[in-house]
Amino acid sequence: MIGKKVNVSRNIALRILLYALVLVVFNFMANEFYFRLDLTKEKRYTLSPSSVGLLNKLDDDLYVTIFLNGDLPIEYKQLQSATRDILNEYRLASDGKIKFDFEDILADKDIKEKEAILKDIFQKGLQIEQPDVRPDEAPTQKYILPSGIVFYKGKEYPINLLKRQFGKSLEVEINNSIELLEYEIGTAIRKGLSGKSIKVALSSGHGELSSTQTADIANSLSEFYSLDRINLNLTDSNCYKNFASDVVNNPQKPVFSVLVEGLINQLKSYKSLIIAKPTLEFNEPEKYILDQYVMNGGKIIFLVENLLAEMDSVAKYGQVMTVNHSHNLDDILFQYGIKVKPNLVQDIQCHGIPAINQQTNRPGFWPWIFYPLFSAVDDNPVSRNLENVWGRYCSTIDTTSRKTLKKTVLLRSSPQSRVAANPVLISLDILKNRQDPSNFRNGNQISAVLVEGEFISPFRYRDGVKRSFDLPFSESIEQNSMIVISDGDLIRNQVSSDGRVYPLGYDKFASKQFSTPVEFANKKFFLNCVDYLCDENNLIEVRSKEVILRLLDKSKLKNEKLFWQSFNMILPILIILIFGFVNSFYRKRRWAR
Repeated sequence: MIGKKVNVSRNIALRILLYALVLVVFNFMANEFYFRLDLTKEKRYTLSPSSVGLLNKLDDDLYVTIFLNGDLPIEYKQLQSATRDILNEYRLASDGKIKFDFEDILADKDIKEKEAILKDIFQKGLQIEQPDVRPDEAPTQKYILPSGIVFYKGKEYPINLLKRQFGKSLEVEINNSIELLEYEIGTAIRKGLSGKSIKVALSSGHGELSSTQTADIANSLSEFYSLDRINLNLTDSNCYKNFASDVVNNPQKPVFSVLVEGLINQLKSYKSLIIAKPTLEFNEPEKYILDQYVMNGGKIIFLVENLLAEMDSVAKYGQVMTVNHSHNLDDILFQYGIKVKPNLVQDIQCHGIPAINQQTNRPGFWPWIFYPLFSAVDDNPVSRNLENVWGRYCSTIDTTSRKTLKKTVLLRSSPQSRVAANPVLISLDILKNRQDPSNFRNGNQISAVLVEGEFISPFRYRDGVKRSFDLPFSESIEQNSMIVISDGDLIRNQVSSDGRVYPLGYDKFASKQFSTPVEFANKKFFLNCVDYLCDENNLIEVRSKEVILRLLDKSKLKNEKLFWQSFNMILPILIILIFGFVNSFYRKRRWAR
């Protein structure tokens, strides 16, 4: 009996030793032959090639400090966990050059210290959130900081992890923020590598959309780029003021030449220029400035229309006729391979407007064929994984045959579209009758085009214009790109009566009508446009990456709560009882002799 016990003890010791040896060998092999396998459908834990390429440019350690730490609500813990995961991926892909930590900078601080820290955080442009308090909870001064700082070569670059979206629940905001984590961190690293932010400009001086009408997209662009407004109207006194000293210092040169040269040199510092719905004509010197900007590598996004139509006029008078106006950019756009036509797209697949039904005298929200919902083309990173884009009184785009240029369609209407040539009567009477689909058979209409390749200046053979300025002239550029959009209102946000700015793509009228936020993908699309033109590291691929959080069904959870609570309490007890019974039976059979 004693011999059997000795043998049993020896066997147990040998097993323990064997298990320990296996663990040691396994750990050694894991360290020597490390690999990771991402089994998620959307490859959540795999960095994109553009992010990896960015990391290859690091020649020094980069430190990331995240302030999202401490006692957090469950939603913020999800964001914290996702941030930690993506930073781990960055650390591994950089061979340890990226180092990070999570710090609760408000912990164990008195009121004055907290105020000083929060003030500093705010001045750096970092987010400060206060969690919602339940009715049964006492008011609190708790703060959450879903933000951080990247440190590289003695400079700081802020990161905001949470992307607020008007009218969206915190769960949706968290999910969308997780989708953008790789892009946010990658953008901060890109800024660190360049040592500065990429500069983007909005043009002014030609009746473009106002700062209020573009407030939301300007705010969004400012998160990733250095954004300015540049007056390109040579006859505007404000433009003259910007170069008054140059005019005084060059009395021998004509004023126009000094202004033209000044604007050309000023634009060279901007990666991209946005021209949003000009309603005044560009003169020849101003077009010359734009052309030389393109010939020197500048990227332009044209949002131009050849017909003017405003919903305010339709609502006031019941009907209006479209007005043909000229921005005088047609000739240079034609040279760049694009023709914006003087017409309007009408589409069965459309958004609606609030109006009173003339027959029933009842208010409602009715389809408005002049508000097409454009479909994004999925084979391009600019428009990949996007929902519908809301258009308002849009024209069609034709492309010309330029062998040196490649044209890629970004947005198009549905197959059930038609084109109305100028002049177009826009009347509320159209709401009286249901539209017949058989009248909409013109097929998909193009509303946004990406043009890439070799651009040739339209001023190439206009010696008179070139001589008049006596400036260095570039007649072509081997490789450049631009985007032309035939809807000037695509980046115009709505504004409330009290001046509050709504998010771009959000429709306040539809949201009120349906008691739920109605928002289209205008902002995502345009940000993708800017990213595509400006980012040489191709981080736009990261922006279009989709991460799906498989959240619990709250209604199902509520209905099955009691069952699962009972299941979780009873099942472990049953397992223990069954194990105890089987073990007792086995011991009796083996040792009872």
